[in-house]
Amino acid sequence: MPGILDTVRSFLGAERARLRPGQTVDIANLLPRAPRKIDLKAAKKMVTGKSILVTGAGGTIGSELCRQLVTFEPARLTLVDNAEFALYQIDLELKEAGHGDIIKSELTDVCRIEHLKRVFDRAEPDVVLHAAAFKHVPIVEENRCAGALVNVLGAKNVFDAAIEHEAESVVFISTDKAVNPTSFMGATKRIAELYAQALDVAQNDTRFVTVRFGNVLGSTGSVAPLFTRQIERGGPLTVTHPEIIRYFMTTREAIQLVLLAASLDVAENTIVTHDGRVFVLDMGEPVKILDFAKRMIEAYGLTPGKDIEIKFTGLRPGEKLFEEIFLDTDALVKTGAEGVLLASPAMIDLPLLNPRLSDVIDAAIKGDQPVLDEAVHHLVPEFSAMNGAEARAPNQSNR
Repeated sequence: MPGILDTVRSFLGAERARLRPGQTVDIANLLPRAPRKIDLKAAKKMVTGKSILVTGAGGTIGSELCRQLVTFEPARLTLVDNAEFALYQIDLELKEAGHGDIIKSELTDVCRIEHLKRVFDRAEPDVVLHAAAFKHVPIVEENRCAGALVNVLGAKNVFDAAIEHEAESVVFISTDKAVNPTSFMGATKRIAELYAQALDVAQNDTRFVTVRFGNVLGSTGSVAPLFTRQIERGGPLTVTHPEIIRYFMTTREAIQLVLLAASLDVAENTIVTHDGRVFVLDMGEPVKILDFAKRMIEAYGLTPGKDIEIKFTGLRPGEKLFEEIFLDTDALVKTGAEGVLLASPAMIDLPLLNPRLSDVIDAAIKGDQPVLDEAVHHLVPEFSAMNGAEARAPNQSNR
């Protein structure tokens, strides 16, 4: 006899069939707004005929960057990642699409500076897009030394190599979790932002563009793939808190806006910056995760609470109820490009920043988490090693 799981799967299959044969749920349709139509003429001008290097090329963000960049006909596109299978997948995809003559894949850890320098020697990049990072908040919270190595040392190595090789520009992919961070991951991304800002101000040869945005639908570790798996298993859907909200954007729209922000210096009637300011993507209104979960269940033709249960599990270490794209003290300025705003977060001059940055990196290399927490707190005072515990405490009743 078939088990209950087989019965549920069969039922779900029948429900999906009622949508249309072969149809799957398009999670982008569950967002409260349609994706923007974005003019990428300036981005094309920035990329065409240039040598482009993308770190984290095998990830959700990095791979979509590569897909869009190849359409602008760069002279060379170097894919950098330390995950072999992820790098293989995007390498194969782009080569099967006919771009093999410009693709070079480098299996390289951004924390290994000598290896990275040789990659830069071979690529001679004009434009560097740095997407490599450890991004999963609870995992980084529990593995802080590893998180700091990739998110701080790795970023520093990439930025330094770009300056040494006289790249025209570096685009740093940041996150809303870097704003007033309660998570260690957010704090490390804020430190990388501080370094990019300081470098942008300290020299004029390589422009640094930091782009900050929220959650991307369908990305590795995001709620949409998790909810899909949970629905197909018959539930329950796990939501950390009934009031938790997040900003969401489709991967394609997010990357188009990243490229738009990165190319503003070559666009007309836009702000040209070389003062360490941070671009913020307008992600629309935040979405309550509970409402999103209900809409996903209904998209499968099922009823929340009846066919699929929703279970509250409690906030995870370092997790907020809501994410901020910018602080109230940041002055947001329109750039002339729809969907891209400009913030002016606090900066630290490079001579003051460098010794503190070294403290963070040294503690991470030694695996000394208490010293690392203190060093991170010195650079990002909003972050405290107790933040994770404080975030969890009020939510115990929801477990």
